[in-house]
Amino acid sequence: MFDRNVNYPCAVASNDTEGVNAAIDWCCEHVEDGDMLTVWTALKSNLQNDSELEQLVSRHSNVEHVTGRGGGIIRGNGPVLMAWPNMADIGKLLQYGGNRIRALCVITWNEDEVRPWVTAVRPSILGGGSAWEELTPEPDPVVVEALKSLTLTVNHNNTISAGYEKEMVVSCLLALHDADIPMDDEAMQGWALAHGWSGKNPERLAKYVEDINAGKRPRCRPMLRPDYVDSLRRRAADNNRTAD
Repeated sequence: MFDRNVNYPCAVASNDTEGVNAAIDWCCEHVEDGDMLTVWTALKSNLQNDSELEQLVSRHSNVEHVTGRGGGIIRGNGPVLMAWPNMADIGKLLQYGGNRIRALCVITWNEDEVRPWVTAVRPSILGGGSAWEELTPEPDPVVVEALKSLTLTVNHNNTISAGYEKEMVVSCLLALHDADIPMDDEAMQGWALAHGWSGKNPERLAKYVEDINAGKRPRCRPMLRPDYVDSLRRRAADNNRTAD
């Protein structure tokens, strides 16, 4: 179906000299013959904020700088070093270069901007790691089962803002809400990114959850069986017994 689990190594680095140098070393360790190391920043001028990254790009022919504003299209296979993104930026990167990424390292500027992603991915910690001693709560196990199901059934090349994909996602979220299953928008966005959702869809998922938690009911055609949430509960309970 549409299984898109992220299966490449990931890391997160602190925004200091130790963290940036460790991030560069980590990415270089994941460069294979013929690879291109891609350095991502939101704007071209952002590269000037760190001399080490600027020198990495200027001094090596197999290092390319791309910008989020320019689309963030990755042209070569290899590791990607994202400097100071938020979760929406990660989603866009996965959309335009997901199949070319061999490893992904994120340098943080505000840990809370990517904390749900870090919670879901559990990347290697580079540089100062004190910011990650406390992570965000993981999604409810029943919610995780719902997200697994959606990951397998919706076409991730399409937007979840329209058509069949919207009907499935909104039907699922409304069913969870009506069954009093707690949903955390940021935690679910982080989970979606960790499991291959890309583009604006992880962000749209979080917005649907935020709206539904606020009492809104986005229009959709019901797509689910009456026992849908009960089946999710059974799967979550089975997984919990297996883990024990």
